[in-house]
Amino acid sequence: MMPTFWGVAGLLLILALLILLVPLLRGGAVTADQRAVLNRTLYQERLAEARARAARGELDDQALALAEAEAGRSLLADSPAEGALPLRRGRRLGVAVALGGPALALGFYLLLGGWPAWQLSQRLAAPPASPQALLADLEAATRLQPQAADNWYLLARAYAGLGRYRDAVAAFEQVIPRDGRRAEVLGQLAQSRFFAAGRQLDAQTRALADEALAANPGEPTTLGLLGMAAYERGGYAEAADYWQRLVAVLPAGDPLRATLAQGIARAETAARTAGQALASPGLEVEVRLATAVAQRVRPEDSVFVLALAVDQPGPPLAVRRLRVADLPRRVRLDDRDAMLPQRKLSDHRQVRPVVVIARGGDPLRGDWRHEGQPLELPSSAFSLLRVEAGDAIAP
Repeated sequence: MMPTFWGVAGLLLILALLILLVPLLRGGAVTADQRAVLNRTLYQERLAEARARAARGELDDQALALAEAEAGRSLLADSPAEGALPLRRGRRLGVAVALGGPALALGFYLLLGGWPAWQLSQRLAAPPASPQALLADLEAATRLQPQAADNWYLLARAYAGLGRYRDAVAAFEQVIPRDGRRAEVLGQLAQSRFFAAGRQLDAQTRALADEALAANPGEPTTLGLLGMAAYERGGYAEAADYWQRLVAVLPAGDPLRATLAQGIARAETAARTAGQALASPGLEVEVRLATAVAQRVRPEDSVFVLALAVDQPGPPLAVRRLRVADLPRRVRLDDRDAMLPQRKLSDHRQVRPVVVIARGGDPLRGDWRHEGQPLELPSSAFSLLRVEAGDAIAP
């Protein structure tokens, strides 16, 4: 029996070494950074699905909080440990690690306190009993890996989901020095500050919101927050404008569009009752250039921002001429920018924003052309147009 045992054990050891050595000798291409990006993308998809179900009435607030907590748990459980090294290594190092790594790793893992982290990973691998239970695990994760930005981000989202906005503010503020001033985080920090202050938009919160929109004019959390704050202080026309901009950046099938449409209608009705002037039918367009394009154009090259009718061919309904030196630039197109008096923007329900860069000054002979998604009128709409290298027009 003993020879049989050692024979089987030897075969298993050889198999284990082959599993370790083959990828190492070939050179793996997956890094911890790539894995983190993939995990974060999956987390955002799970979060969007949960919110969509809540908007359809399939989840109540508690169920939504639990679904968000589950998405966060999955991200944290799948994230590589802090300080994880890329898989790609030299052949000699791979052989050494394969032969001596298992025993050394186990010894150092236990010696340096890896046992609590292992226990935590096991708990995170299982569905949480409640949002509060997951919150306790996330708090433990930030203590074990205080430099991991994802841990702090998930903890901040969990605090916000449970209405602990002051704690959420403190956690979001830990994300920024670790992961940079991303528009998404700035917007969520501003939102948490707003609720923590009793639904008051103070100067610092407004500055965070403005910074988020400067980095990403279509940042959803920030647009929703500013619309809410404007509506609550009686700025109904301003609220309608922010919510219209939010609708413009949502996917066509997003169920939140219907909810926002109701809010926009209420805001516009309240604005008329209060004598506030609503924005005239039109669209706002922000034009930016990708780095590859910016390196190939000249400051004096002409930039044409157009509005085309979706349901009717013909000349543009509105046009504005800029220069490359003016970019990035945000412009508003309305009936005052009409090319022909009989073709007005306000007479059409759907329009498509287009930007053309023409070195020779003729938009019909442009060098780059980028078309945005159709926008709904008559309410104000917003589109961000980023000209990429692939938008070049073949000569």
